[in-house]
Amino acid sequence: MLVENQSICIVASTLPVSFIAAQIDTLKVKKIYVLSKAHELSYQSFGKKHPQVEIVRAPSGLLLQSLYFLFVLLKARASGTQVVFFHECCLPILDLLLTVIKPRGYYLPQVTMSGFEEIEPDAFPRSKLYRLLDFLGVIGRFRFYRSPAIGDSESEYVMSIRSYPSAITSKDVGYSREVISRCYSCSSQKTNKILFIAGKSFVSDSSQSTLFRSLIDAAHGRGYICHIKDHPNPVYRLDLQIDGAVILDPALPVELMDRDYHLAVGVSSSALLGFNERAVSLVHMFDDMSPVDKNLCVSHFEEAFPGNKINYIRSLVEFGKLL
Repeated sequence: MLVENQSICIVASTLPVSFIAAQIDTLKVKKIYVLSKAHELSYQSFGKKHPQVEIVRAPSGLLLQSLYFLFVLLKARASGTQVVFFHECCLPILDLLLTVIKPRGYYLPQVTMSGFEEIEPDAFPRSKLYRLLDFLGVIGRFRFYRSPAIGDSESEYVMSIRSYPSAITSKDVGYSREVISRCYSCSSQKTNKILFIAGKSFVSDSSQSTLFRSLIDAAHGRGYICHIKDHPNPVYRLDLQIDGAVILDPALPVELMDRDYHLAVGVSSSALLGFNERAVSLVHMFDDMSPVDKNLCVSHFEEAFPGNKINYIRSLVEFGKLL
């Protein structure tokens, strides 16, 4: 990948942080645009490690954000700055502006839509965004999806543009995953700390809370220090409060944390992939998670990092053997 001039990155989640960190010199990143206060807090940790990169939060609201990205893309095209982005389905207005303004840049997706159900436009909620795209006559440029329900949250409806202009070099998801896989190496040091990565999944919040408490009690009984790291996005947090456990800043991306933990324990979080054989997924310990959703979680890990070494335990006894 050849980036001749400086680039700006536009992110819709914390997922690209590993890729940006691994490719910061190659991409010649000067700015990272984030969408929310929560994302800004998460990327501040990145900014501290890379002070040459400016973290900028885009305004909220459909109209203001649309005008803002219109200005950002026009400026990028005029200056020759390349636009690098990673989302699959989060920024339809940005996607549309990219097809109109045609700045040079790279689309480097981190995920696929395989976990979502594609639906007809008629089944999509008539949001302000949908009505705007319909008014502009560009509905046909998008695909529409519905996510499975996550925890106690309802299904999410998203749209994904069908293609980008030739000025944008589009890589497949395997490219990003190959780059990120080089970063998936644990510290040679192994401490007596265990990281519990919390966040809503395809199971009730109460089931997760109960299981995490049992696991943390077992780890405490063996003398381990337990850290709880909740989801960066407040919408997907479990807000676990367990006696004796250390609550870490949820805004800090796991990808930027030390990896000297004895184990990293979670359900379906992509952050587990950074811990190789020290990672533990709990998907098979929930009776109220459907076989379809369990397979979806396992497939997600395998697609993201083929040949990963995640441990899929089925009981507290198996967990005890890993301590």
